[in-house]
Amino acid sequence: MIQEPQTEKNIWQTLYAIDRRWLYLILIIVVSILVVNPITVPNVVDPAAKSLYDYLSGLEEGDFVYIESDWTNSTRGESRGQFEALMRLLMRKKVRFCISTLGDPQIPDIIRPIINQIAQEPGSNNYQEGQDWVMAGYFPNLEAHVSGLVNNIRNAVKDKQFAGKSIVDTPVFEGINDLSDAKCVVVITGSSTINLWYERLRAKTKLGLMCTAVMSGENIPYYVSRQLVGIVIGAKGAFDFETLLAEEWPADEYPDYTNYTSGRRYMSPLFFALMLLILAVVVGNIAMIQLKKSGGRS
Repeated sequence: MIQEPQTEKNIWQTLYAIDRRWLYLILIIVVSILVVNPITVPNVVDPAAKSLYDYLSGLEEGDFVYIESDWTNSTRGESRGQFEALMRLLMRKKVRFCISTLGDPQIPDIIRPIINQIAQEPGSNNYQEGQDWVMAGYFPNLEAHVSGLVNNIRNAVKDKQFAGKSIVDTPVFEGINDLSDAKCVVVITGSSTINLWYERLRAKTKLGLMCTAVMSGENIPYYVSRQLVGIVIGAKGAFDFETLLAEEWPADEYPDYTNYTSGRRYMSPLFFALMLLILAVVVGNIAMIQLKKSGGRS
């Protein structure tokens, strides 16, 4: 007599053998919807990101920060949100800054439009290049540049010009004679350029890091040992910084301020994409276990 197949067994067989293309289709639909219409998911801010934010937020008007921006479009999904949130914080606090790059000669052309756009936003105090911030540009010799900044910051960037004069003669560098006069160096990178700062900074000032998620493991020990004042990691770190901006300048009190941009826009689909991944793994493993128990898996 032929025994009828058990309904339970058929269900687990179906789940175990589901065509992965259906999962890809669901993933594409979910991500596409959430990129266009992001949902604010609950966010528990990473203490390491909050540490850097709190330090920078506590700076006084007119303080000076040196920024090493080494990210390009290859890591914009993580780095751009970090960079934008940092710019908004510094501009709202009226902190002067100088930016250089060791990573790629195209970086100044990538970040300058972002800075100019943010400078026009409400709360950004209409920041002007040459008055409130300057671009030191690209330096191809990584080791020589970092060593030069540590030894003599003015001499290291004096050849860079804005409006026909050296950037060290602009109001941005007023009172800045040594790197110790800077309140912090912030490195935004998708590579290992931060290692040069670990080696050569000599504790002249605070050091902060904004990096991609894949770099977090090798750099967290420097935060634990207090060589970093804070570390912002990946898209989640950008979302953390945006969350802290929204807490300091809440929408009900500052309705015209922009706090959330690409950090939340990327984090929302990432959150649900990871939830789909976890769900698929859990269901697949349960189905496999059930099939083993019933002897239905070949």
